[in-house]
Order: sequence, then structure tokens, then C-alpha cells
Amino acid sequence: MAMEVQVAETGPCSRTLTITVPPPLVDEHLDQLYRSAQKQVQIKGFRPGKVPKAMIEKRYGASILAEAKEQLLNRYLGEACREHAIQPVGRVEIDDFEQLEVKRGNALAFIARLDVRPTVELGDVKGLEVEAFEPEATEADVDSALQQIAHEKRKMQVTEEPSQDGDFVKADLKFVDQNGATVRERKAAELQTRRPINGCDEAAYTAAITGLKAGSDVEIDLTFPPNFEVEAVREQPGKVALHVLEVKRVTPAPIDEELAKGLEFETLAALREDLAQRISAEKKRVGKQRQEEQCIEQLLARHELPLPPSMVEQQVEASIAGMAQRLRESGTPEENIEPQLEASRPEARADAEKRVRLFFLIEGVARQEGLGVTEADTRAELAAIAAANDVTPEQVYQHLEENNRLSELQLALLERKVRDFLRENAKVVDKKDS
Repeated sequence: MAMEVQVAETGPCSRTLTITVPPPLVDEHLDQLYRSAQKQVQIKGFRPGKVPKAMIEKRYGASILAEAKEQLLNRYLGEACREHAIQPVGRVEIDDFEQLEVKRGNALAFIARLDVRPTVELGDVKGLEVEAFEPEATEADVDSALQQIAHEKRKMQVTEEPSQDGDFVKADLKFVDQNGATVRERKAAELQTRRPINGCDEAAYTAAITGLKAGSDVEIDLTFPPNFEVEAVREQPGKVALHVLEVKRVTPAPIDEELAKGLEFETLAALREDLAQRISAEKKRVGKQRQEEQCIEQLLARHELPLPPSMVEQQVEASIAGMAQRLRESGTPEENIEPQLEASRPEARADAEKRVRLFFLIEGVARQEGLGVTEADTRAELAAIAAANDVTPEQVYQHLEENNRLSELQLALLERKVRDFLRENAKVVDKKDS
């Protein structure tokens, strides 16, 4: 006697299966579980395999029935999907799962709601337009890189030149009240041309402190701030007199042979050559990546797909959970987290829909163009990950397997192949000439 299956299309990517497993099949499955239990259960006073069925039912009946329910649902749902050529994706929901009961002599009827893959119909994915890029480093690129290195190795040095914007000035300060009486002095204060003394007008301070040399003297009007050390003059007009001791300037390192030697290059020319190679490699990497993104965006723009709701929902919940964790780690108060998560849901859903759609398009391109991930591809990737983390490929494999992430690796490799294919078969256009 076969099970009965009714399939209803409840959405473009959704199906509802009403499945009835007849009593003989239920009883047969229960008998198998009890026979298995008889062989495994050991009870004092009975030889292995000779424990009475009634005693097993009394002691283990509830757990056996629960196991039977799980197994029957999985088995006959799987058979129903195969029989009707249904490929489930995302979550499968069983109506009233907790209330379902397996009873000897009774049928097991249940309703399963699941999502299926959308039909992906692609046109010609070759010839997508991508922008040309300059793959080689220019002299200007190398010069810019050298200037950045020189800036990173900058030093603060005393200069005999007049102070400029951005310089530091060491000076003795004398604060005087509106009657000319000294109320406070500070020796060797470090001043910055861009940060006024508290109480001074910014424009007046900037004008006064630029163009100074060691030995210069200058006075600047101020209003003593409310927190000034001398209470009697707080919020009163006054002056601050500066006697400059020295001017310091942050200067980049000279771009010369010494700079190259400090970076373990024999000559400046050797450093320039190394920078040119590195910059060229990075320009190629970024250029190719940009072209791949342009291909992907065009692929998405050309193909609207119905999406399995449960897959989208899983992506949304994963995104929201990750955001919640980051907010907690950053110290966000708990009462502020939920409102932020709710405000982020529309964006998270839009992103999830895009990722799910791309997932099926990647699969579609791979299937249409005969692209696949080989065992050699997987081994090479495991070796690369291992080398980057100073472990063995076997350890990487074990970690991925234990965390159920091998499929993620396979999908990432497949997406990489599809991206390469789209870029290599794209039409390169120079936007400057268009």
C-alpha cells in the first residue's frame, strides 16, 4: 500500500504537500524500531534480544514513538519530493508538528510546507560591458607611493624658518589682566598653530602665531575662560604674551638612497621598481574586481526571479543576528538594540533578496556554461587557506567539516569561477571615449 500525496502550488517558489502514510506502513516502521530496540536493550534477568516487547513498550515506548515520528516524516517527505520531482530549498515546516502522533493501526497524515528553486532562464551571458582599466603603474603612481612612505616616516624637527600653518611653537606664556598685572605664567608651553589658546579668538590667534621665529615676542587678546586657574579674572578681558623659544615642523623623510636603504633596498631605483610591481599587481586586482562587480550588477539587472521566501528569511535573520552581536560587543545599551535592529530590517531584507537572487543566477550561469568545482580546485583552496594560517590542509578540512562549512567553500569557489568567466567573456569599453 503506497502513501498518498497531494501537491499544491502556494506561490511561485512554494509548495504544500499533504501526505498520508497508511497504517500498514506505519505499523511496519514501528515493528522495525521495536525489533532494533529488542536487540540493543539490556535488562537484568533477560538475555540480549529476549526482552519482552511489552516491557520495551512500557519503558521506552514514548521515545520510540517520537523517533518513529521523526523518521516517518523525513522518509515519506523525501519520497514524496522525489516522486514529484521537487527540490526543496530553505526551511521545511510541518503543520502542528508537536500535535502529530504515531499510533499503531492508524495512518500518519501531515502537511509539509516548503520552498523550491525558481526556474532560471538565462540569455547569452557573454559580452556584458565592463570598463577598461589601466593595469600598469605610472611614474605618478610610484611618486605618490614614495611620498606616502616619506610621510609615514616623517619627523618633528626644529626649524629656523618662520612658523607656518601646522607647525608647533614652544613658548613661555605670561597671562596679564586688563590692568597689565601678571596673573599666571607657563614655561616652555607646547602650542599648535591650528589649536588656539583657550579664550583667544581663533582668527586672531592664527594671525599672531604664524610667521614667528625663536626669540619673537607677541601679545594676543583673550577673554579668560570660566575654568581659568585664577578665579578672580575668569571671564574678564586680558592678554597672553608669548616669548618664542623654538619652532618645530613635521617634515617628511627625504626621498633618497637613505630612505631606500632603510627599507632594505640597495638603491632608490630598486625601491621604485618594487613599488611599480606592487602597484601594478594591486591595480590589476582592483580592476578585475571592479569589472566582475559590473558583470554581476548587469546580471542582476537583467534577471528578475521569484525567490523562495524561507531562504530570504534565513538570510535576513542571520544578518540581524550578526548586527545584534556587533551592537552588544560595541557596548550599545540593550534597550537601544531592538529599535536599531527593527530600523535595519528593510535594508537587511533588500540585501538578502539580492544575495539569494545572485545565488541562483550563479548556479544558472555555471550550469549553462558547464562550470564546476573539481576536487583539484578544492584541494588547491584548502592548501591556500592552510598556508595563510600556518596550518595543514587536513586541519582546514577538519575545521570546515566540523562546522558544516564545506558547502560554503564549494559555493565560494563556484562563484569565483563564474565571476572569472563573466569577466573574461565581457566586452571591454573605454568610458573616456564613449
